[in-house]
Amino acid sequence: MKRYLFLICFAATAVPAAAVEQGRWGAAVQGIYSAPAGALTQWFKPAANYAITAGQQYNRRWFLEGLLEYSSFSRENLTGYPEGRLELSLEHTALLFSGRYSLAPVSMLHPYLHFGAGVLHWKGVRGEVEADPAIDLPHIDEKVLQEYNWSFRLGAGMEFMISSSLSLDLFAHYRLVIGDLYPTMQPHIELEGVSGFQSLNAGLGLRYYF
Repeated sequence: MKRYLFLICFAATAVPAAAVEQGRWGAAVQGIYSAPAGALTQWFKPAANYAITAGQQYNRRWFLEGLLEYSSFSRENLTGYPEGRLELSLEHTALLFSGRYSLAPVSMLHPYLHFGAGVLHWKGVRGEVEADPAIDLPHIDEKVLQEYNWSFRLGAGMEFMISSSLSLDLFAHYRLVIGDLYPTMQPHIELEGVSGFQSLNAGLGLRYYF
């Protein structure tokens, strides 16, 4: 009897689940943990991002969607600098087009690859620093930069179908934003310039199909 139960359970999990029907729409909310990469790690600590998406199952393999995302880095990663010496922030709002390519689903698990690109508005602020003669630190003016630019991403994920209309989505991706932050080369506050905002991201989404 135990052997038969095992075979039944194995068959239930091994049978591929039906893919989302072609033409069906889906919308999702996402929470994303974003860790700076490259030179950006010298400026900021990881932060939370948020996104909403909506799209359609184009065919058996491709789900195409639009994505609106907001991100804000505001926790400085200035090792060795006095607390509060320099305030930094970088925020962006992105409108992206994304494609998810479905791999072979197994039961309720739907693995996929995803690619995205779009337009992004970013704003970077390097705060004012007051002069401190005790450590020979000159006054540094506030610097504000903001631009519209391009953003690209590449990653993979796993969608877990709770029902035919609801799913949980686990994903990770690499993100590149075209942009530059100017260096601060004053003594005691030396920051390397950043050319291209890179980050490694992992997130959880809740998707509803209708």
